[in-house]
Amino acid sequence: MKILVFAENYYPDIMGGGEFSTKQMAEGLAGKGHEVIIYCLGKDTFEEEIRGVRVKRRYIRGASEHFLSLAKNNPLKETFSPFEKLRRKQGDLCQNRRWYEYYKTIVMKEAPDAVHTASPMSYLGRMNLWKAVYDLRIPVSHVCRADSLLKLNFPGGLLDSFNIRRNAKAALYLTALAAPSRYLLNKHIEAGIRGQSFNEVIYNAVDFEPVPLTEELIDKKEDMVLYAGELSEKKGIRTLLKAMEGFKGVRLLLIGNGELESFLRSDGKAEVIDWMDREELYAYMKKAKAVVLPSKWEEPFGRILIEAIGNGTIAIGSDRGGIPEVLGHNRDHIFKSGDAAGLRRRLERVIRMDSGQYREEVRKQRRIMERFGDAVYTADWERFFIRQLS
Repeated sequence: MKILVFAENYYPDIMGGGEFSTKQMAEGLAGKGHEVIIYCLGKDTFEEEIRGVRVKRRYIRGASEHFLSLAKNNPLKETFSPFEKLRRKQGDLCQNRRWYEYYKTIVMKEAPDAVHTASPMSYLGRMNLWKAVYDLRIPVSHVCRADSLLKLNFPGGLLDSFNIRRNAKAALYLTALAAPSRYLLNKHIEAGIRGQSFNEVIYNAVDFEPVPLTEELIDKKEDMVLYAGELSEKKGIRTLLKAMEGFKGVRLLLIGNGELESFLRSDGKAEVIDWMDREELYAYMKKAKAVVLPSKWEEPFGRILIEAIGNGTIAIGSDRGGIPEVLGHNRDHIFKSGDAAGLRRRLERVIRMDSGQYREEVRKQRRIMERFGDAVYTADWERFFIRQLS
């Protein structure tokens, strides 16, 4: 099976968990003998092969600078003004002959069995891409990793309803739609954005074997609470700070960057470290007693939680979005968003555990890890594409 995937960025240009998920999907399918081709943005136009996946990077003036500036490994500067972003949205929401012919030419040249968009393709003529593939009578699918098709975020949400209507119309070209949580999939279906043949939840997965729960691992645990991700209001950082007030002898470590970074560094209530590579992050996870995702916004999934559990650490999250699904709806590990006292009670419970209790608690969380395994993830994506061809 030959699968052509379009994305804004692709590894090593990482904006967030979505790029890791796309890489994992592509490499997993390539490892099972399928031909996977990625079209994405680049600083230049060139082709390369990464672990069996053919990657074709294209420089598109303005768009390349915009998306690569959001990647953690790239120093490029943002070039789009708010007006320019709104102007370029026209190609995503309305028919545009230039974008249509651009994508039709690519797809005809590659002649894939199926086409997939692994990111919203914002400012890149998304509707025209889907229509071009549909007109060529090739199955086309999309995975929603956030609420980008629901919220335009300009100006102040006034155009969100228009955005939803246009994307629902564009979705008439989609064969199938996927999302990493039931919550996120249902949210799109309810808005009229759905695949015409089927819609499916494909949970994200860790791409490593969970570490053994040895005595040494548990004994080396520190009285430390860890958060890793974007340092922003929507992530519920202030709830976490409030929950940790007066928590003597317990270290709060925040790893990441974002709008609250300067405040958090000057506030002094938590230790703040810049974002780092995954191996270093996982080393900190293994030391922590708890990894917390205190989000105020509707998280599409919550990858950091399964990474924590895989590294032998108890994961705690708010009740927003797909987080309860990831944590198996266990109330011991889920608190009401914004409820600092509820989060504090759960953290105190974890910190007070002896080594035996702690190991057993991690084992309980490990029981839900089977559905977040790499082999399951690849098999789910393979079935997703094969089903479109049947």
